[in-house]
Amino acid sequence: MNTTKLYNNNLVNEIKTKELEVNNFEAYSVQVLIDFLKGSHQRFSNESIPEIEQSFLILVKYFDQNNDLKTLYNLFVKFQVDFIQHIEIEEKTILPYSEVLHKASISKSVEAVLLIHFSKYSIADFVSSHENNECYLTEIIFLLNQQKTLKSHPIYNILLKQICQFDNELKTHGWLEDNVLVKKVEEIELAISNFVKND
Repeated sequence: MNTTKLYNNNLVNEIKTKELEVNNFEAYSVQVLIDFLKGSHQRFSNESIPEIEQSFLILVKYFDQNNDLKTLYNLFVKFQVDFIQHIEIEEKTILPYSEVLHKASISKSVEAVLLIHFSKYSIADFVSSHENNECYLTEIIFLLNQQKTLKSHPIYNILLKQICQFDNELKTHGWLEDNVLVKKVEEIELAISNFVKND
């Protein structure tokens, strides 16, 4: 039985049905959160962004004289580049760090102590440098809503729905990182630091 998939499905259900409060996500381990976040990164990169881009391109082609629409598309492309870079940074820093720390703390190994003690990276580094990119999407949605001439085209409604859904998913994703994953990793770091001080 694949328990990772089961936990991920439970986490998705929690997100859809409950308020975003830290207490509602206490039961999920760091590993389940990491798996969910990595899966979201892949879905965003391989599905959500290409689908939105495709809808944009159809509209840009149909309304080829609309320079505002071209500007909105370019803003989306800028968002896309920044967002892919954001994902790459997370997948090279916070996610592997959290995963190693979590696994080492479960096995109660010396590895966790050494990781915290000698690591140049910590959860505080992530917190101080973590930027959420949702502002681009919020701005695009607002400006897209101002485009009266587009509203008659069926792809416009599809694009607006896609981008609004993606915006909501990104906000939830960022909230899970900033409020649930960070809290759990801080707790592990603190426990290990206290263990080192007491030994």
